Amino acid sequence: MRVVGGAWRGRRLLAPSGRATRPTADNVREAIFNVLASLLASDGAEEWGEAGEGGAAGPLAGRAALDLFAGSGALGIEALSRGAASCTFVERAPAAVRALRENLARVGAPAGAARVRAGDFRRVLKADAAQGSLYNLVLVDAPYAQYAAVEPVLAAALRAVLAPRALVVVETASGQGVHLPLVERSVKLYGDTRVTFLSEV
Repeated sequence: MRVVGGAWRGRRLLAPSGRATRPTADNVREAIFNVLASLLASDGAEEWGEAGEGGAAGPLAGRAALDLFAGSGALGIEALSRGAASCTFVERAPAAVRALRENLARVGAPAGAARVRAGDFRRVLKADAAQGSLYNLVLVDAPYAQYAAVEPVLAAALRAVLAPRALVVVETASGQGVHLPLVERSVKLYGDTRVTFLSEV
């Protein structure tokens, strides 16, 4: 597993041990960020500021990302590599948190750009809403079998942490639709993975 684009392209990433975590495949991550770049360009991404801590300018520059069910951190690290200003990683499995921290060290992510929050996503969303934290990009990759139980929580809590025109990317099993109170922008199928792209407006 590697970073597939941006300033850290080609850096190897560690996958957590065991079967509890299912890292997004390199080709799927590349496809996701290609679609994101297209959506951001159509939304006027040039309005965003300078490159983030990863050092790469591009459509993600200046954006704050939230990686829910982060696992190895591959999605959020990809966002940082491609210029996102910051990423908050949320993961509760101890083995995955260890791999995530190792991967941030491997790519040399600056401490100010990457924040790891080891715990339940519900508590994180509640705390962020209370603090007024807002994100421009939210990446959701819950275990496929758990998504149906996760979705009602996302539907109730997610909009409180979304900045205007924020984009949300949700990975599910190919047969699992996504029904959130957001605007569906695109749906892509990659093998057994369905990726739904949504926006706040």
